[in-house]
Amino acid sequence: MLAKLSNGYRWLMHPYEFLDAQTRRRGLSFQLDLPMLGRSLVTGDPALVREIAVHPDLDSGRGIVALRAILGDRSLITLDGQEHRERRRVLAPAFSPRAIQDYDAITIDKTRAAIGELGQGRPFSFYQAARRISLTAMVRFLFGEQDAASTRGLEALVEEFLQSFRNPLVLYLKFLQVDLGAASPWGRALRNRDRLRARILAEIARHREGRGSPTGLLAALFASGATPGDDDLTTEVLTLLMFGHDTGAAAMAWAMVHLLQHPEARAQAAPSAYLEAAIRESMRLCPVVVNVTRVARRDLEFGGFRVSAGERVLPCAYVAHRNEEVFPDAGRFLPERFLQGRNYGHAYFPFGLGARLCLGEPFAMRQMMVILSTFLAEASLEFAPGYQPRPERNLVLIMPSGGTLVVNRRIAPVISTAAVSHERVRQ
Repeated sequence: MLAKLSNGYRWLMHPYEFLDAQTRRRGLSFQLDLPMLGRSLVTGDPALVREIAVHPDLDSGRGIVALRAILGDRSLITLDGQEHRERRRVLAPAFSPRAIQDYDAITIDKTRAAIGELGQGRPFSFYQAARRISLTAMVRFLFGEQDAASTRGLEALVEEFLQSFRNPLVLYLKFLQVDLGAASPWGRALRNRDRLRARILAEIARHREGRGSPTGLLAALFASGATPGDDDLTTEVLTLLMFGHDTGAAAMAWAMVHLLQHPEARAQAAPSAYLEAAIRESMRLCPVVVNVTRVARRDLEFGGFRVSAGERVLPCAYVAHRNEEVFPDAGRFLPERFLQGRNYGHAYFPFGLGARLCLGEPFAMRQMMVILSTFLAEASLEFAPGYQPRPERNLVLIMPSGGTLVVNRRIAPVISTAAVSHERVRQ
């Protein structure tokens, strides 16, 4: 029992360090007893990951335990089988490359404004800055063009919801998920969620009545005639507001860490294929989501490991991404790995696997390219004095401590939007 509790604590609070220790001792695949998850097979073996990704007797949505209490059972990420496929089919057109490009100018303008507001010489969290920029773009992506007050109101509701509690244990331990009123962490989260849901429902009603913006995801769905019911659509929008900007901001915080630690890479990271390679290499070294989860419907076997019905199988991006056989000198930051057009297949999966690949990957990559390239072009960042980045958990994400604390030493002359070209973002 003590070993199980120790494993669980280290898995939750120090996953990179814990997984490094496990793989040194046990290789790319091993089984662990974990609180809340139970007996689990962890693997970064690309052959096993490939088999797991397409196995018909493994459920995906069923394994999303930490978020189910907040999102419910009707989100794309918690659905399985035919329901998941149908929901994905309905939502996918809104994430087309052409639709995504429309938000570049908004993101560039917001980034420039943020740089000006941050000033020079004052330490700030790059994650927080990137998150605020991405949230504005996400609100516009979902709801279309709105007046400034409406946008600020939506952003404030999202911020209140995400700041409901800081301790990740609240998401993972059921006995902490008790509504003891607005002053309790779980009670605060539920009330903030419900206020945000009510606002989303109001926006959906405006679109149903023809009073909403003619642009954005809601407008596209209503124009196609393929909208889910109001409750399900509200859940999808809530999910995107929770993760559509936050996950990308955490990945950008790691990318900035690596670029600042490697000036030679930063010098090449203009808006180009090299910047995209640097982002992908940063996600290889420091995936903000450590693993994906599958749940066995029946007794199975993978690579000699027996998995009983109901047990979890955890394809682990962190372990897979540090496989020396696939990524020689795996601990080094080498963006060149991603410049040769090589497909690393099931050895590299920062956005998930197979049919569960993140629908928002193109949007997230483009946002990261736009925001990072604008900062690199128009600011001169360095680590804040005394800052040493280390991994820490922020609810479900692993990010640099403090969100990457930096200072801006110089604001460059503003260049034209056209000069911040993003045509080479891979779609």
